[in-house]
Amino acid sequence: MTSHGPNPLKQLSRLSRTTKFDDQVDTILHGEEYKQWAKRINDADAKKLVEFLDKALGDLDHTSPGHRRCMRELSHICGARRILPASHTLPSQDLTISPQPFASGGSGDVYEGTFGRSKVCIKRVRVYSKDGPEKAIRALCKEAVMWKHLEHNNIVPFLGITMEPFQLVSEWMSGGNLSEHIREHPDANRLGLVLGIAEGLHYLHSRNIIHGDLKGPNILVDDAGNPRITDFGLATVTQNTDTPRSGVDSREHTARWTAPEILSGKGTYSKEADVFSYAMVMIEVFTGAIPFDLIPPSAAMVAIMSGTRPSRPAHPKFTKTLWVLTQSCWAEVPSLRPGVSGILDTLRSA
Repeated sequence: MTSHGPNPLKQLSRLSRTTKFDDQVDTILHGEEYKQWAKRINDADAKKLVEFLDKALGDLDHTSPGHRRCMRELSHICGARRILPASHTLPSQDLTISPQPFASGGSGDVYEGTFGRSKVCIKRVRVYSKDGPEKAIRALCKEAVMWKHLEHNNIVPFLGITMEPFQLVSEWMSGGNLSEHIREHPDANRLGLVLGIAEGLHYLHSRNIIHGDLKGPNILVDDAGNPRITDFGLATVTQNTDTPRSGVDSREHTARWTAPEILSGKGTYSKEADVFSYAMVMIEVFTGAIPFDLIPPSAAMVAIMSGTRPSRPAHPKFTKTLWVLTQSCWAEVPSLRPGVSGILDTLRSA
């Protein structure tokens, strides 16, 4: 398809990186001229636009409207066209991968590998969709673009994607996942862990990113002992989409961390649902066990929907203040749960 009329891509390309760059990008992307042009954009211009937006994000203030609109457009185009910026794609031949996965789940197998001289984690995604793999891959491209542009001490750094086979490559976290770290380091600073996890979740929410699957296995620990959140957003698009979005993959015990409105199908993934899951992670950190560890996932799901919650951890560092905070985070009514900024205030004072 050939584009006609004014080409906003040329306008964007002529912008200089001045103090007004954020406002100028926002103005162009918000304009009716851009919206009409984007509807009929050809493949060549789509690829050029993706490269521009990807590079522009590095020059924009991440708190500005320009950055938010730029990120939204990049994510939308990459998802709609199943394309990624050059900086996001990795050549498969540059990866070495172990012959056997060290972990497996409903969404894929996880391997140890190397990229260049660096040790990496490689998740080979198992894509399902009633509409075929194409739809799921488009969704994964959209989510991966967001992950690549996140930078925080409590987020696992994402390196990129290989397309054939479809693999997500991230930095290696030597401390394993949260459960493994606590088991191997019983004297770990547990308050520091829940604080770091809250910092990472606050960072995601500040960028309007909902995790959707916050739990111990999706929180890794680096060599300095810092918790790092991973697999946000990706979990919901790599699960079998033949089932409703509110469905839970019991094979990975996701139900144990999931908000009641999601389990019942009466609500959608939200920041409030993430806060509920965070409360379950706090229980996990201070007990060293998964929530409702003595019952099967199906029974845990029924318990949560009926209003039952885990007992207070007996750990000496789990104070009354932390218990009150946990109870508020898993309130039955989503609107009664605190925001992550409030959680941080309580944890810092503790």
